[in-house]
Amino acid sequence: MAATVQQILAVVEEQAPPSLALAWDRIGLQIGSRNREVHTLAVALEPSVNVVSGALTAGAQMLLTHHPLLFQPLDRLDPDTPLGKVVRLAVQHDLAVAAAHTNLDVAPHGVNDYLAQVLELENIRVLEETGRDGWLKLAVFVPLGYEDRVRQALCDDRVGVIGPYSQCSFSMRGEGTFLPEAGAHPFQGQTGHLNRVPESRLEVLLPASRMSHVISRLRAAHPYEEPAFDLYPLSTPGLSQGLGRIGEWDPPRRFSEVLPRLKEIFHTPTIKLAGQPPAAIGTVALCGGSGGELLSLAAARGVDLFLSGDLRYHQVAPWSSAPLAICDLGHYATEALFIPVWVQDLKVRLAAAGLEVTVILDRWGGDPFTYV
Repeated sequence: MAATVQQILAVVEEQAPPSLALAWDRIGLQIGSRNREVHTLAVALEPSVNVVSGALTAGAQMLLTHHPLLFQPLDRLDPDTPLGKVVRLAVQHDLAVAAAHTNLDVAPHGVNDYLAQVLELENIRVLEETGRDGWLKLAVFVPLGYEDRVRQALCDDRVGVIGPYSQCSFSMRGEGTFLPEAGAHPFQGQTGHLNRVPESRLEVLLPASRMSHVISRLRAAHPYEEPAFDLYPLSTPGLSQGLGRIGEWDPPRRFSEVLPRLKEIFHTPTIKLAGQPPAAIGTVALCGGSGGELLSLAAARGVDLFLSGDLRYHQVAPWSSAPLAICDLGHYATEALFIPVWVQDLKVRLAAAGLEVTVILDRWGGDPFTYV
């Protein structure tokens, strides 16, 4: 079926819950109606005039970007300014505009996790923790023969995951009883009679941020009209959430080989370099976009290499003699790499939700800088 803006936002927020966004951020729907029907979704890093014009020419009804369009409060709307032109274009053509920003940076399998992955880091963890996603245990009662169907519907990249193991669950058999009252439509058994049926108790772990999405999937997959389930909060530490990532290369890599590889990975002709790079790089910290505020923390963690974009002079200067390599790859280079991956992930998630949406990748924008 065709999708609405609201349904697409629900899919986006399943991957990157709004609760992960930093307090100062501006995410979600910024222009347009949640009820707008969407057949074509354009995805880009930046909501520039060229990108909005290109999305409209391509027939998009919605534009999803990483950088928010309305990041700072507006004191006036001047159509002769770049921002005013974008807003006017979107409103005139009923283009919904939404963003997933720091929530996508923080999210598991988001921007920073992907950068750590393409850099082939091991033992990846959060650089600056901003919170924890508490664990819940879901126990659901399933008629025999339907355990695999329900388990497969529940488990994904974060549900039923314990360390490096996925599809983790536990089940045990017992007897369930129920008496369908008038108006009920039982999957099995008779209305007005106490029924006894063999059932399995199926248990999985899930992050608290996924609770509403998991319950929706449970109801869709469960054969019962009214599934019976329990949710238990656990006292074990939740999943660490936050900005940036830190990991290792084992064995360490020679710095002389790292620089050309970074240019290749991030498609950038130049790298701003500071610090006193060691000959061998073992521990690496990174942050997509503007990560200068994490430099001190990375240095305190004893990293050999810190990667980010938009590093300011006064952030870097105190570490100019430190025994680490500080690489400014540019804001665009450290985030644009993720957008095609995001598009592919959205296609899979939208299809799994039964939404018929054509998702197109930005081909109108680009790095605002030219390197001369």
